[in-house]
Amino acid sequence: MSLEDLSDRSDLIVQARCVRTWAAWDAQKQIIWTHAELELQAGLKGAPSQRIVVSEPGGMVDGIGVLVEGVPHYQAGEEVVVFLYRTPGGLLRTRGLGQGKFTVFADRTTGALAVRNNAGRLGLVSPQGAEPRGIQREELDGMGLEKFLGIVRGLVAARSEGVR
Repeated sequence: MSLEDLSDRSDLIVQARCVRTWAAWDAQKQIIWTHAELELQAGLKGAPSQRIVVSEPGGMVDGIGVLVEGVPHYQAGEEVVVFLYRTPGGLLRTRGLGQGKFTVFADRTTGALAVRNNAGRLGLVSPQGAEPRGIQREELDGMGLEKFLGIVRGLVAARSEGVR
C-alpha cells in the first residue's frame, strides 16, 4: 500500500507511545489477540481518545501460542505512528498489517527522530500489470519524523478538502 492508500483507508492515524501489551482469548475462546494500549501524542486523522487499544491476532496465552505472519508487534515504551481501522466487531487494527505501523527511532549519527516501516519481510505484490502509485513504503524508511508527519497531515487535509 502507498502512503496515500494507508491514509485514505484508515479511520484513525495517530502518533503514540505504547504503554503496555497483553494477550487474551476472545469472548468465545477461539482466537488469541494481542492488545497494545497506546497513549496519544498527536492525532493526525479521526478523533482518537487519549488512550486507545490496538488489537492484532496472535499471541501467547496459558502456554498456547499463535503466530500470524505479517501482523505488527508492539512493545511497551516504543513510539509509533500508526494507521488504524475499526473492525465490524469494534476492535482497532493496524491497516495493511505491518505496512500501517511506523516505529519512531533516533538516528544514531544525528540523534534526529525518524521513522521505520514495520512491514519487515512481508512480501507485497501489485496486481499484474499495475504500476505502483503514490509514495511507497521503501521511500519512507529513515525519513525524518517531522517531515513524515507533515506529509501525512497534507494527505489527510487534501482528502478532506476533496483535492485528491
